[in-house]
Amino acid sequence: MNLIYLHGPPASGKLTIAKELAARTSCGVFHNHLAIDLARPFFEFGSDEFWKLVGDVRLTTLGSAAASARTVVYTSCYDHPVDLPRFEEIERIVRQGGGTLYPFYLECSIAELERRVSHPSRVELEKVRSIAGLHALLRRWNCVAVPRETCITIVTDSKTPSECAAEIIAELDLPELDR
Repeated sequence: MNLIYLHGPPASGKLTIAKELAARTSCGVFHNHLAIDLARPFFEFGSDEFWKLVGDVRLTTLGSAAASARTVVYTSCYDHPVDLPRFEEIERIVRQGGGTLYPFYLECSIAELERRVSHPSRVELEKVRSIAGLHALLRRWNCVAVPRETCITIVTDSKTPSECAAEIIAELDLPELDR
């Protein structure tokens, strides 16, 4: 499995770009809220038990799929340095399966994050939807690019999801589906 690791702050465009990549290529999408939604009925959001289950589900799923020939887009709000051990575990899993991990950091200005955070598309997945909530997360999380020379930054402020996906497709030379 090859893994496209899209990470960035809330509302930077991770899921929207992942969906665009899936529509234009044969990539699957494993977005961060799949595991979050699984854990919500069992534990209080944000508790240690909640995040442990979320992390375990993510790693187990990646481990099960590691030997597949698919390319998967994985989305994350990477918090440095807290999430570095988890990222390193993802790297190990992908490498052991014979794949490659491609980190892409989605950079976005605070003004644009504030504009995007209240978009109706965020309601369904119970994502943060207020400027106050966004700023609370940004104070708590250090949303920076993973510390890898191979990490590519894409500034999403003035680009469409299609333009961002096109950058990733070009960078990785991914074959596009006939539309």
